Amino acid sequence: MWFGNIKMPIRWRLSLLSTVGLIGILVLFHMFVYVALKNWLIHTEEAVLQSKLVSIKRVHEQKELSELPHSVWLPSLIEKGQAVRILIGGKTRGLVNKGISSHVFLREGQAVPKRVLTQMGKKSVLILTMPIEKGTGRIELYTDFSSTTKYVKMVLGVLIIASIALLLFVMMGGYLMSTIAFRPVTRITYAVQKFDPAQPTHRLEIPATGDEIALLSRVFNSLLDRIYASMQKQNQFVSDVSHELRTPIAVVRGYLDLLRRWGLSKPEVAEEALATMDQELGRVEKLTERLLRLARFELDEHAGELETFELTTVVWERVKRWRHVHRTLTLQYDEPGHEIAFTGLKADIEELLDILLDNAGKYTEAGGLIKVACARDKEWIEISVRDTGQGIPPEELPHVFERFYRAKKQIAQTGSGLGLSIAQKIVEKAQGKLEVKSKLGLGTKVIVRLPAQGGR
Repeated sequence: MWFGNIKMPIRWRLSLLSTVGLIGILVLFHMFVYVALKNWLIHTEEAVLQSKLVSIKRVHEQKELSELPHSVWLPSLIEKGQAVRILIGGKTRGLVNKGISSHVFLREGQAVPKRVLTQMGKKSVLILTMPIEKGTGRIELYTDFSSTTKYVKMVLGVLIIASIALLLFVMMGGYLMSTIAFRPVTRITYAVQKFDPAQPTHRLEIPATGDEIALLSRVFNSLLDRIYASMQKQNQFVSDVSHELRTPIAVVRGYLDLLRRWGLSKPEVAEEALATMDQELGRVEKLTERLLRLARFELDEHAGELETFELTTVVWERVKRWRHVHRTLTLQYDEPGHEIAFTGLKADIEELLDILLDNAGKYTEAGGLIKVACARDKEWIEISVRDTGQGIPPEELPHVFERFYRAKKQIAQTGSGLGLSIAQKIVEKAQGKLEVKSKLGLGTKVIVRLPAQGGR
């Protein structure tokens, strides 16, 4: 994991990782090759020498040759760099030496294993023994093993040199391949550096490779789409807020000018101006509160602790409150006949009902009907608010949840256009669903579905 903390380009990091990995593989592989080759060479050489010992023993046991001095037949059985000694009863009976130092000879009475590899200076000597004369004697064969050892060391050196050369090749090849592989990333980096925020249509070119780079480009373009969409919403939001605030400010400024001219001498003009300015400032205050409410929803701030309350009672209290407001309308509440418990924020549900009842009364003519119902099934709690107002044109229905949106043909334009946006945020926060159904000239029905978990 420490590679992740190294400050270096990814291409160098990949080259380093591949090199370190290859070093581990080569070390294990070369150790296996070296040990296997060394054991094979020694085993092969020992097999040859053992066969030679057997031959010497057979010749020694032949009666025709055993009567001859060992110096007659023994030299022909060994080669240069070897020595053979025959001991019987602990005494030397025959010795032929062709280049082996006598210092490595075993003591005559010494009990030795069948195989001994000893070092004499820079030379290695392999000693093999074989019993003869029913165990009363033995044949000792000494062989200069330096050439075999030197060959094994030479093989080890070749493996090391080949490994170094291969590592250098892998490092250069890995860097070259990573450079080629990261060319799309370099192009992406260059393209991002050239991005102009003033050009919302600027996007990355997606390579037709179908690999992770193409996926990264698509994800980045998708991120840009969301960012530019958010920027457009913010710009539209600022424009709408400016538009909404411009009207009350202009009204207040106009009545201030009126007060300066006539208000001090005409009390009725001053009273009208003050009442109108108070009304407009109240409108600005309400707009500010709703904007703050939306901002809190965007930041996902919790307005309080969740609580379990009786939903039908809350609905009935809001209906009674709005009956005093909409005195020219009939507000009807169809009680479900049983209690419905809901776990959530009571203040949010009250605000949701206030928004729906306010909208229903605002766009329903005098003498109209507003019908509120509440019901529950296994999965959902449903609250519906239906009015007999003017309705919403079908082409404008998809836009009713947009901020500051108001239908063009509605008879009243006193609202801020934020109510249904806040209502939608409240329902989404409660993991519910909000649906608006409307027919032009017949009225509108708003359906709120809230999850029934925790209810009874």
